[in-house]
Amino acid sequence: MLSFKQSSKNLFALSAVSLILTACGGGSNQDARQAAVSPAPPMQAAPASDDVMSFVNKRQNYIISRLGSTYVVVDMSGGAAPASVPANIKVLQFADFRVNLTIGDKAKLLSTTALNNLIDLYVAFFNRVPDADGLSYWIDQVTAGMTEAQIAESFYLVALQSPALTGYTSSMSNDDFIRIIYKNVLGRTGSTAPNAAEIDYWSSQLRNGVPKGSMVRAILVSAREYANDATWGWVTSLLNNKLDVANYFAVQQGLSYLTLNDNISKTVAIASAVTSTSSSQALDLIGVSGNTLNQNTSGSNGNNSNYGTPASLANICTPNGEKDWVRAHLDDIYLWYRDIINVPKESYFNPQDYFQALIVKSKDRFSFTDTQGSIDDYFQTGADVSFGFSLTRDSGGIRVRYVQPGSPADQAQIKRGATLVSVDNSTIGTYLNDTQYNAVYPSKAETHSFQIRDSGSFSNRAVTMTATTVTTAPVLQNQVLNVNGKKIGYMVFTDHIRTAEAPLVKTITEFKQAGVSELVLDLRYNGGGYLYIANELSAMIAGSKVTDKIFEKLQFNDKHTDLTADNISYFYDTDSNNRPLPQLNLSRVFVLTGSNTCSASESIINGLKPFMQVILIGDTTCGKPYGFIQTNNCKTAYFAIQFAGVNALNQGDFTNGFTPTCQVSDSLNYQLGDQSEPRLSAALKYVSTGSCPAAGFNPAPPPAFDALKDREPRPWRNNKLLKVNAEFR
Repeated sequence: MLSFKQSSKNLFALSAVSLILTACGGGSNQDARQAAVSPAPPMQAAPASDDVMSFVNKRQNYIISRLGSTYVVVDMSGGAAPASVPANIKVLQFADFRVNLTIGDKAKLLSTTALNNLIDLYVAFFNRVPDADGLSYWIDQVTAGMTEAQIAESFYLVALQSPALTGYTSSMSNDDFIRIIYKNVLGRTGSTAPNAAEIDYWSSQLRNGVPKGSMVRAILVSAREYANDATWGWVTSLLNNKLDVANYFAVQQGLSYLTLNDNISKTVAIASAVTSTSSSQALDLIGVSGNTLNQNTSGSNGNNSNYGTPASLANICTPNGEKDWVRAHLDDIYLWYRDIINVPKESYFNPQDYFQALIVKSKDRFSFTDTQGSIDDYFQTGADVSFGFSLTRDSGGIRVRYVQPGSPADQAQIKRGATLVSVDNSTIGTYLNDTQYNAVYPSKAETHSFQIRDSGSFSNRAVTMTATTVTTAPVLQNQVLNVNGKKIGYMVFTDHIRTAEAPLVKTITEFKQAGVSELVLDLRYNGGGYLYIANELSAMIAGSKVTDKIFEKLQFNDKHTDLTADNISYFYDTDSNNRPLPQLNLSRVFVLTGSNTCSASESIINGLKPFMQVILIGDTTCGKPYGFIQTNNCKTAYFAIQFAGVNALNQGDFTNGFTPTCQVSDSLNYQLGDQSEPRLSAALKYVSTGSCPAAGFNPAPPPAFDALKDREPRPWRNNKLLKVNAEFR
């Protein structure tokens, strides 16, 4: 089909043809002769007038709901009362479309493969999507016993009657016939047109008696074998996208235009608008979205390719209503929506569990849900109910990484490196059990008692703390270090939240006024957050060299190519209030990293790499080039991965994380900002020597993360988020 230079490919092509010719019952030449002597079937079957119920407005103005064996039609403009559809009605006629009410049930009579093969023929011979009435006719022929070979030959005979539309003529040579197939079926013209060897291979099959209709079917089958081919994978994508759009138009929506001319010209235009990367223009031409009439039908990937629009299902706060919204939401925005494996929603107690069941685990370890209120509070104000310490498993126990200033932990004089020995008289081991976890990470104000062993101490001390609303200080620490005559700025930055903007600007301003010539940016505990904060900080570090340069480009799924085109973020020169940002104009930056350096923090690294030296000190980052737009429904915040990000050089495939320039493990035995703390010390040595510290400098690495036992209490902190109306200025 595409290139048959290897004998194995030749054998496959022959097998594909043989299967098509022999698996339909009877010899292929006999099928062809039978089809040839029959009159060409109609392209559509017009409904009888007594089977039609008419409405004055366009289809998009109505919601059609199925209730058992009948339907109810609701006029969204409020111009008429809901109309109950009598049982004898088979077609609803609107100002722009007919809706075939039988097509969904008929489509279920065929296997997914048989239905898709039938739809493929419309694309192959006419480069159009089928109208529902015409497709209904052909489904009837299949169920009556007509073989695929016979149907393909019938399509060819019809194609001969419209040479101006199809390009097929009865007098054309075999070679010209193959070229038309490549053009109509595979979109291969111009520089991608078939070469002489490809044409000769298929022409020889025609010379050996393979019917032309069956030849088209064989090429379609062969084309789909190239789904993952680096050179020709786009051909399979093009076919599959056309199949999905055709399925949506004819089966899921049951649409036909009102005139024969429109049914041909407009369905041709729809198919022509489909590309290998996008179906959005074709769907725009259809102009009917949401309220899918028949949802239990398959597209190219065997999954339903449309579940209604999230907008039409939003805020229906019943268990089934919320689950329906979840499925529609993922089908619309999820980066890997094509890879979702459908599971019955009835098997899941709540919409949150259903959401997790649909997530593509092989590619996505990040998507999640949480209560809307807690997330909104945190990202807008930094407020969260807690004791104010950040914990990790280290040296066989649960230890403190850092403490928020003014928090209950700070007031209890708990410092970095302290170990939680017990909580409420329950001894803490290597992991927190469920009761301990709930006590250490309370969701409301409550009091608990602890035994704490401070770093360097051999005895415990009793501490009683009451959880309260703690406001995060996103810039946990900043100072100017004087090392060998150089002024080096050091900043611990933990959270890309709205309230980070002011302290970041203040810190960079102070560094600039102090005349720092180097910067050590400590992101080891920064899981991410708003992307615009990452952009602002990056712009302040790099300065004038990134003016008018691209910081990050976001890539959405193929249903939202418009978002991909619109979401190109340039480095900012002003803050969110349009005030000029200070600029350090550095030629390099040292970034302290770890496994908790995620998302927006990784965007800083990736966004700056094309324009300056970025030296990483620490451990490999978490590897999350993806991001979310928080979407709320029924007081739940949903975070499904919607986009991937790349920098100005289109680099963004860092799913395995960024490997540090200098591998240096974390050590909780030193306070952050202490020049002896291993990662900061390594950065300062690099400033002085131009290389990493000697081997053996690293302390023992921390224990590996155990996903079953090391639970992240605030998973939503490890994100790359778009803040609507704040990202692109």
